[in-house]
This record gives sequence, structure tokens and C-alpha cells, in this order.
Amino acid sequence: MSVHIDENADLHAKDSGLKGNLALTNITDLLQFLSSSAKSGMIRLVSHPGGAEGSIHFVGGELISAVSKNITGLQGLADLLSWDQGTFHFVPGVTAQKTNIGLTVQHAIMEAVLLLDKQARDNAATLNTGSEERSLDMQQTERGSTEVMNDLLDVPGVDAVVVVGRDGFVIESAGSSSRVNIDELGASLAHSVNGIEEMGSELNVNKFQDMFIEYGRAVIMCRPVGDAVAAIITPDASKLGIIRHKTKKLFEELGQSF
Repeated sequence: MSVHIDENADLHAKDSGLKGNLALTNITDLLQFLSSSAKSGMIRLVSHPGGAEGSIHFVGGELISAVSKNITGLQGLADLLSWDQGTFHFVPGVTAQKTNIGLTVQHAIMEAVLLLDKQARDNAATLNTGSEERSLDMQQTERGSTEVMNDLLDVPGVDAVVVVGRDGFVIESAGSSSRVNIDELGASLAHSVNGIEEMGSELNVNKFQDMFIEYGRAVIMCRPVGDAVAAIITPDASKLGIIRHKTKKLFEELGQSF
């Protein structure tokens, strides 16, 4: 992970804060970088265009509060995570007047990403008119699985993508990872998912949706795609929140090929 710092930032100013561009450094990476460095303070954000303002306060590994325009708490953090154009300015030592979150940075990011997912589902339901003509247009513009998997590889933190059949054989893969044997992953993943689905059926908790497996050298995130299962391999859990957010629609698109 890299955080781009504006070369023109005045690091000798009294606040000695970091400044940068959201087009080069997303907010999730910035938060995780500052948290891992045990920093405490406030990130002031300004979106472009429009000039909307937001702020995030945190102490060490705990995210205390977030405000985006007039939205506060996790909803405010979720809104800020969607900003991809604008500027940030980290000012160390600034404390929040009120606490509206109070979670670890990683936990807060995950919760905010879940809110973004829900908002995306709600927006999709609103826009879905059920028109046969629109459905035909969508079918005509469907992309192949290889193109979608290459887009998944472009998500920061993703080393490899694998699609596995329920019989355990690898159907398609993209990227590479020295951390995991792809062929062995196929058989193991199919066995694990079949067991999880059987457990879900016995517990009557609906269908399997996601699975995250964290090991010492790698994290595997998998999700059903059509009649198969897709797995993403990433070095660690530091980018898991943003990976989950950015891959959701791509997984749905991939499911159309399997």
C-alpha cells in the first residue's frame, strides 16, 4: 500500500500535517496507513468538484467520528469512502468533540462498506424497471469472463482470481500467487463450500453468500458465481474492506458466465 503525499505540502507548517490528492490515495488506504503508524488526529477532506467538506477523527487504532457534509457516524464514513476526487489534509493531535462511531479502524471500514453495498442494492432496485428491452440491451453488452477477471485483478490488493467448479476443478484463473497452489485450492475450496452449504441448509439460514479465510501468508475471499465459486487471493486483510466493495458488482457480472 502506498500513500501519495503532495510534494507541495508545507511539512514545516505548525500543523505538520500530510496533504494529498484522493485521486492518488483512497481514504481506506490513508486510514489504514495512519492507523498502522499509531497516528492520532483528524483528516479533513474536500471533494472535487463541488467543494463538499468532511472529516474523520481517530485515536490510534480506533475511529472516533466521521462527518460528511451533514451526515455523521458510519453513514458519514460510508459517504466519504465513495469520494474518489478531492483533497485530504491530516492534522495530528486534533480531538473530536463528539463520538459517533467508536470502532477499530478496520471494523469501521467494514461496516461502512456494508452500508455502501446496501445503498447500491437499494439504488439498483429503484432503477430496475423490469423492461424487456432493457434486459435485452444488457444481454447484448455482457462481457466475457476473462475481461471481468482482468478487472478484478486491477482492484488494489488482489493477487489472483480463481473460478472453481463444484467438482473441485479449476475452470478459469487470472493472475498469479506464490502464496497458494491454485490447483490444490480448487479441490479444497469445493470441499469446504459444499460443507458450508450443507450446514446452512441444516440451520435454515438461506444460501451461502461470502466466506473469508485468513491464514498467516494469505487471505482467501470466495463467493458463489452462477453454478461455480470464485475466489480472490490477497496477501493480508488490510485491504479486505475496499476489495469487498469494489468486487461486488464484478462478482455479479462474473456469475453470468458460469
